[in-house]
Amino acid sequence: MASELRVDKIVPTDGVPTGGGGGIIQIKQTSFNAHPSLSNTTMTAVSGWSPVVITPKFNTSKMLVTVNLSVECRSANIIGIELTRGGTAMFNNKGGFRGDNANGGYCTLSYLDSPATTSAVTYGVQTACNTGNYVLNNYFGSGPCTSFLTVMEVSA
Repeated sequence: MASELRVDKIVPTDGVPTGGGGGIIQIKQTSFNAHPSLSNTTMTAVSGWSPVVITPKFNTSKMLVTVNLSVECRSANIIGIELTRGGTAMFNNKGGFRGDNANGGYCTLSYLDSPATTSAVTYGVQTACNTGNYVLNNYFGSGPCTSFLTVMEVSA
């Protein structure tokens, strides 16, 4: 006969540290490996990249949201990256990548969100370019590289 131990939370004998949490509760991730050429100048959801949908276990949990996006500039311009919750920008500051013709690399942006709910929360990525064309997931060799959107629920 097999045994199973299930708990909602494990708290150290000295209690949870002030201002700190107990650890990672769950992790959700989506990836995107299409290779689109884009030219939008206003923030737009990345077509074909499924958002992360996560249902917090506790309404006090924080969500650590991280995007690793492969971008390439096609002219001297700036590519902006924005995280969204429920399709709306999470904050006014946007990450970005500035380059010249055919400069590229991974742009990483992280944010610690407090959704204060136990209902499903949807996180996504939007991009835009100030003046010219840009490409996502450009590749070296035989196929596009991959970008990731990762959401970790952190206990309060």
